[in-house]
Amino acid sequence: MKKLIGVLLLLLFSAFWVSAQQSVKGVVVTQSKKGKLEPIPFANVYWLNSNYGTSTDSNGTFQLAIPENLTKIIASFVGFVSDTQSVSNYDKPISFELKKSVDLETVEVEYRRKSTEISFINPMKMENISERELFKAACCNLSESFETNPSVDVNFTDAVTGAKQIRMLGLDGPYTLISRENMPGVRGLGNAYGLAFIPGTWINSIQVTKGVGSVVNGYESIAGQINTELQKPEVGEQLFFNLFANQAGRMEVNFVNTHQVSEKWGTTVLLHGNIRPWEKDVNNDGFRDFPLQEQMNFMNRWKYQGDQGLMAQFGIHYLKDDKEGGQTDQVVEEKKAEDVSFKPYEIGIETQRAEIFGKIGYVFPEYKYRSMGLQMSGLYHEQNSFYGNRKYDAIERSLYANYIYQSILWNTQHKFKTGLSFMYDAYDEKLDSMSFNRQERVPGAFFEYTYEPSPNFTLVAGLRGDAHNIYGNFLTPRLHLRWAYDEQTVFRILGGSGFRSANIFAERQSLLASSRTLDLLGTKNLPYGLEAERAWNVGFNVTKDFRLDYRDGYFSLDLYRTDFQNQVVVDLDESSQSALIYNLDGKSYSNSAQFELSYELIKFLNMRLAYRWIEVRTQFLSGERQKPLTPKHRLFANLAYETRKSLKGGNWTFDLTAQWLGQQRIPKTDDKPLMLQRAEQAPSFALLNMQVTKNFNKRWAMYAGMENIFDYRQDHPIVDAENPFGNNFDASLVWGPIFGRMVYGGLRFRIQEEK
Repeated sequence: MKKLIGVLLLLLFSAFWVSAQQSVKGVVVTQSKKGKLEPIPFANVYWLNSNYGTSTDSNGTFQLAIPENLTKIIASFVGFVSDTQSVSNYDKPISFELKKSVDLETVEVEYRRKSTEISFINPMKMENISERELFKAACCNLSESFETNPSVDVNFTDAVTGAKQIRMLGLDGPYTLISRENMPGVRGLGNAYGLAFIPGTWINSIQVTKGVGSVVNGYESIAGQINTELQKPEVGEQLFFNLFANQAGRMEVNFVNTHQVSEKWGTTVLLHGNIRPWEKDVNNDGFRDFPLQEQMNFMNRWKYQGDQGLMAQFGIHYLKDDKEGGQTDQVVEEKKAEDVSFKPYEIGIETQRAEIFGKIGYVFPEYKYRSMGLQMSGLYHEQNSFYGNRKYDAIERSLYANYIYQSILWNTQHKFKTGLSFMYDAYDEKLDSMSFNRQERVPGAFFEYTYEPSPNFTLVAGLRGDAHNIYGNFLTPRLHLRWAYDEQTVFRILGGSGFRSANIFAERQSLLASSRTLDLLGTKNLPYGLEAERAWNVGFNVTKDFRLDYRDGYFSLDLYRTDFQNQVVVDLDESSQSALIYNLDGKSYSNSAQFELSYELIKFLNMRLAYRWIEVRTQFLSGERQKPLTPKHRLFANLAYETRKSLKGGNWTFDLTAQWLGQQRIPKTDDKPLMLQRAEQAPSFALLNMQVTKNFNKRWAMYAGMENIFDYRQDHPIVDAENPFGNNFDASLVWGPIFGRMVYGGLRFRIQEEK
């Protein structure tokens, strides 16, 4: 750690003494139908006859370094006519007003934006997953939004609750910072089921970043960050409606409405409801494959856009979710007919969640590079649940505030962000007769410096310090380096640390669906008797664009290493009837390598291939072992074909996704009766999903799909399902599909007016 901090300070000190270089500032706008000038975010701005360029920010402004012997700047954006201007006075801001492209009778210029894009300019490798990519699969909620993404794994946590979790770099979901518009999203008590609380149709885009992220967003990211951008007044539909149903009995309805109240005020209403009213038991083990469920989800958000650089948005979010799982009604009736005193094994999970959130920002009119903002949110989360004879109730109250100020030092080559943050979490947990209460207060400060001497090189060095009222003071240094060899090739190196306090019961609720005892081996006067978790992450990636036979493609290579200095270890290998929970004493690490290739095979047919190797090992009491239920190897392939649009705007899209997962280690079961023992390794298996969508026009679309086409299922996913109250019952050893083949379909309708 001392070495990395020293490197950071040396880089910061060196960068401050680099000679200044001039830059030019400006804005790119367009004129709406009502004659109002509106900014064009993310427009391309570059010097003529060079690869020196940048893009505008969300306000349409840009700052561009000035190379020698170049005097003309071009501004362009898809759907607009490019504009070129000569620059003679570098101190005077430039204004580009782009006009919309004119439709010609004999020439049609067509541009198809990729559904998943990788930024070449961002110093962090960020995958931007658009709404088009989400529409390729049955994206009912955030946990199902990565079916067509090779970087994020999605798997069931157990065989009875229907809960899914994600993994990045082979590490469980809580090690990934999941944010909503760069504010806290899924964390705390929400780690178990919170991914299902963000409807897929609410999502406008998702940004996936591997490894440690920016210190501005906090100290908790270790494996990466997943940021969701929801539908909002400035980008959302005027009206969107979606109906969905699948073979497992899940039905849902979604509604999004955006209304521009006035020139400065806009609002978006988001509604989601789903129900699973009848039970399914495809594998005939006497348990519902998915719980019966009812969910009501509501959000209302407002945005204000002022004339003098002032922007604000705020909103409310409320959710109520009820689940009923366990043995099927048929089994209960049969057992009660034999014995009226029979007690069924039931699962009930009731969740209520209420949140208020807001942001306010100000851009200084005379200095567009200078701005400040304040993010705030308050959350109340309550869960009342039981798993057979076990009862788990928990309440979380959280407050979050983050003040950010950004500007430049001397010129636009030297930028910085700094600010203050505060996080407050109060947890009240009851597991059977045990109570665990704690309050965490974490004030912090951060500074992030960006040095960009040319369009080919970027350095981002950040350092934050936080004062935890329980775990003490700690520093979080992070470093990102980007070097563009040319316009098509980008290298990135990153390194830094992450810190988090574990919510042991909330994050491991799948263990409650078993007869295992949860044995806390901590001895310190700390929450659960255990220290917080701390890890270091370093990574390298290279991304290269190429053109072959007039068609575009790219390939990328990612290498990451995560080392834990401390970790909360959940040991399932000492005994099949217990889960030992203790702090790490030894090594725990994750090595990850991924190669990805994307290419347009023929016109309108895109291919995406990936191979990933992961090694995750931890020191358990019995020795160092591979992490259980984590495949070392994964192959991924996606084919997406889109027909040419008709004169009425309709077309067909076809999506096919295949993946192969290698063997996974299964925790110890050799101390169970012979008939209940499981193999030491789960077999490798392949899955194939497909979806067909018919877009009738710009408003109507119908889709149908099939998941797990070959109907692959894990045999006997529940250990000793006949005796759920016995000592050998375990529904948490899930490594493959439970339900098998799944057919689904839906209808989408939207009206989107041009601003």
